Amino acid sequence: MQGINDRVTNQLFLTIPPGSVADWHGLLRRGVGVFLDKAVSVREFMTDVLDMDADYATNSVPGLFLNSAPVDDWREERVGDGDEVGMSGTMPGLCGIALRRSSPIRSFRPDLVSRHGEDERSGGVARVKMFNFVARDCFPAVLRKGVLVSAESLLRYLDDQGISLDQCRCTWNGAVVDPGKLRELLAGAAGDLELRMCEVDG
Repeated sequence: MQGINDRVTNQLFLTIPPGSVADWHGLLRRGVGVFLDKAVSVREFMTDVLDMDADYATNSVPGLFLNSAPVDDWREERVGDGDEVGMSGTMPGLCGIALRRSSPIRSFRPDLVSRHGEDERSGGVARVKMFNFVARDCFPAVLRKGVLVSAESLLRYLDDQGISLDQCRCTWNGAVVDPGKLRELLAGAAGDLELRMCEVDG
């Protein structure tokens, strides 16, 4: 099986100042790739792969979707290469109640329930999207571990959000680069890159 180094052409490590942290949670709302050594349950995906606190995952993320289908049994449903996992907090109204994990009225949507537990899954790259407060709460841990994102989509995100990189420390493929040159590097890059990010200590 291919490792992460076989799936990307470039690696970008960013160290950002505390005041800039909040600028980045929207990247997870758009969706990023994460590398899996092997197929895992949805619960393991949240707690082991994404480093989400188990209590938080259990009590604060009732909205779980695997390839756009609601997840009920998060210990049985498997996430593997090519899958997409969506996560959200409580959604409003009857629709939100019906779609949340193990809903008491899930009979309203039996045709939507995922059946991936019956499939053979493999490791590789899965995509994750987080919405509302879940994105805000969980994105720092996810970005510290590293995500896969296309250079084009990252450049678009920087421009859409008006993010300044002036106070960041940037490492491109192991070499320190001027943050002012990063947009130029992204514009000339092809395919996916590995993005890792941490906050400046102190």
